[in-house]
Amino acid sequence: MPTPLPITDRAVRVGIVGLGQIAELCLAPYRQRADVEVVALCDLAPSRIERWHSQFPSAITTDSLDEVFAAQPDVIDVLVPTPNHADVVVRCLDAGFHVQVQKPLARSLADADRMVAAARDHGCMLRVMEDYIHFGPLVKLREIVDAGEIGVPQAMHMKIVATPTGGWDVDAASYEWQFEQARDGHGILTFDHGWHQLAVAHWLFGEVTRVFGWIRRTELGGGFVLDTPATFIWEHANGVRVVLEIVLAPEMYFRSDYYADDERVEVTGTKGYVRCNRISGRGVQEPSVVRYRDGEIVAYHALDDRPPDAFAASAAHGIGYLRGEHDDLLLDGETARTVLHTLLAALESARIEAPIDVV
Repeated sequence: MPTPLPITDRAVRVGIVGLGQIAELCLAPYRQRADVEVVALCDLAPSRIERWHSQFPSAITTDSLDEVFAAQPDVIDVLVPTPNHADVVVRCLDAGFHVQVQKPLARSLADADRMVAAARDHGCMLRVMEDYIHFGPLVKLREIVDAGEIGVPQAMHMKIVATPTGGWDVDAASYEWQFEQARDGHGILTFDHGWHQLAVAHWLFGEVTRVFGWIRRTELGGGFVLDTPATFIWEHANGVRVVLEIVLAPEMYFRSDYYADDERVEVTGTKGYVRCNRISGRGVQEPSVVRYRDGEIVAYHALDDRPPDAFAASAAHGIGYLRGEHDDLLLDGETARTVLHTLLAALESARIEAPIDVV
């Protein structure tokens, strides 16, 4: 049986499965929380286990899921590569454990349905750890939109400028599965990164009714093709229309302690607009959020606007749900499945060169 919720009389016990690059952002918040105990660290690479065991010395270390289960965590964080999500997550759910999994939920709707069904059948929590919807500037943007400060939302423009210059050093092994995934149409920029933007769009404006994708494949040498430039246009059921532009600027420098991408999100309403100037990198040295209305700009300078802030807020949200501090769950499995459905429709639209009705 899964751990009964809420957990109020002790620390939440967390098992970690997968200690690749993203663990640098996902695990750090747990070190700061007295109400979390990391009880298991699982990975196939001894060097990765050694790196994190020094941070969580009381956790068992293993390359076996069964040994993670034996440690009796309340929740298991699954941080393995996306192609392995479904098999690992379903196995954890079938064993009766609550699960938090990195984005995207899965590579296919069939895999997503397996995961959602397993969570439902066993009465377990299934949550996707989507950090963008916990990012302080985007939370402020949503507050401004919901408060009606820019009037009735009409449209949104989202932009990703990707560059390999200026960010942290990523172990090449962490990209191998990404390159393999890209060969069958699930590109790094459109599928893996595009998930963030579609998750934000659903969080802001609800379900998408129609989507059109347009992708050019750019040869980078060595047989690797990158899915850029790419443009996606979609419309929400409430009438808000969105354009997402993704471009590669290989010689452009963006200062960043993490991924060097420059991302912007701007919502235009009937009375004004609100814009988030950056997410991953620090390409735009302006306040992270500005709001324009009635000829005046209001700037927000003191928001928590670094990537680790978003991961810390996401971790707090998940732990807060497990402890009964709130009833909402972002992103729950069903909602994440809807985001994946829209994303896959966008990629299919680009393949057939025609719009697709999502609902």
